[in-house]
Amino acid sequence: MHLSPETVLDFLEGRLEDSQETFWRQHLAACNGCAEYLIGWQQFLTTIKGADVKTPSNHVVERAMHLCPPEPEERSPRLRCVLASVIFDSFLEPDLIGARGDSADIRQLVLQAETLDIHVQIWNERGHKQLIGQMLPRSRENQIDTARFHLLRNGKRLGSMAADDFGEFHFEDVPDGDLSLQIDLPHLTIIGALSIAGSALI
Repeated sequence: MHLSPETVLDFLEGRLEDSQETFWRQHLAACNGCAEYLIGWQQFLTTIKGADVKTPSNHVVERAMHLCPPEPEERSPRLRCVLASVIFDSFLEPDLIGARGDSADIRQLVLQAETLDIHVQIWNERGHKQLIGQMLPRSRENQIDTARFHLLRNGKRLGSMAADDFGEFHFEDVPDGDLSLQIDLPHLTIIGALSIAGSALI
């Protein structure tokens, strides 16, 4: 996911929610393309807000308003972006230190965001990492069958898939690195980090 014109303007003019601003600041620190895109918009805004720019007359403003009719009053809710928190990580549980067998080679995580829980398993299969998960709503209002899941590394999208009827998803050949999971729902985007320093699988 990268900056869109709408998002970059909201970012520069301070209209984003705190969680969205935090997410995009972290993304900009890792994504050179978006950082250059942001600089270009900053220069553009500086140019159009310069001292040599004249305020249009009322007649010009009225003509422009007729070209763009006002939007209807009933507008769809603004897309929100929230960060999911890791509430369980099997690799950080004391009981698993020194454990042997297959269970020690499978990492299990539970992420939580608002009224949703995301259960994730990561394991090695013949040298290739697999990631399987399921999104479980804690409220009937959430429509999990409309969700789309995206696997990202350092902010760059590696793969995408739609949820099935049970909110399940599966990514194969999961690479090493700073991974995160993005879930797109109607009017809501969830971002959850999957990488934690010291994990054997990630």
